[in-house]
Amino acid sequence: MDASSGRSAAAFLERLDLGFSPRSVLDVGCGRGVWLEAWRRRGVEIAVGVDGAYVDPATLRIPRDAFVAADLSRPLDLGRRFDLVECLEVAEHLDPSAADTLVASLVRHGDVVLFSAATPGQGGEHHVNEQPLTYWIGKFAAAGLAALDYPRAAVRGVRAVEPWYRYNALLFASAAGLERLSPEVRRTAVPDGATPREYAPLPWRVRARLLSALPPPLVHRLAQLKHLALRRRP
Repeated sequence: MDASSGRSAAAFLERLDLGFSPRSVLDVGCGRGVWLEAWRRRGVEIAVGVDGAYVDPATLRIPRDAFVAADLSRPLDLGRRFDLVECLEVAEHLDPSAADTLVASLVRHGDVVLFSAATPGQGGEHHVNEQPLTYWIGKFAAAGLAALDYPRAAVRGVRAVEPWYRYNALLFASAAGLERLSPEVRRTAVPDGATPREYAPLPWRVRARLLSALPPPLVHRLAQLKHLALRRRP
């Protein structure tokens, strides 16, 4: 999985032109730090990752002192802010009751947030809160951040980027964050009450509808079997 995430991160960041170059990045739900490793290769000076204590420090792709173990369902406060905060395909793993807490933790640490989360029918291990993009747009709007659809347009059709990043990634920015973004990025702002464009192709949408009709325990088991098969692949 690290290999596919690494390819996705490299191709994604290559096409992500925000109008400024982040010097510090916080990745909430970083896993072993594959995306942060990609950011460091692009010159980011401060790359901090946060995830559960279950992450084995010996497997980290970032320095151990750049990793913070924390329960993401509880408020997070590192006592500083970052040029960019990212949280990618993490929120669906937390109980719905923790959604507002997670958003508040992200906003507390920066004015620009790169965010993606599994949408209904995406399927995966312990996906307990798959939601449409409008759900998260509403959460961030309540916290004072506007939604911008720039990332999905930037990586549209880039096969090196896994589908969940291509179809789900949005940018959120406060008023101060918007001032730092380029006019091109600001032009992708999602109007209040609007539904973002559907980028997923028809086969992906049909798959999502089929998975949505299955009992959650079965979807979870299918995801486990897929994960096991990927781990056994040479």
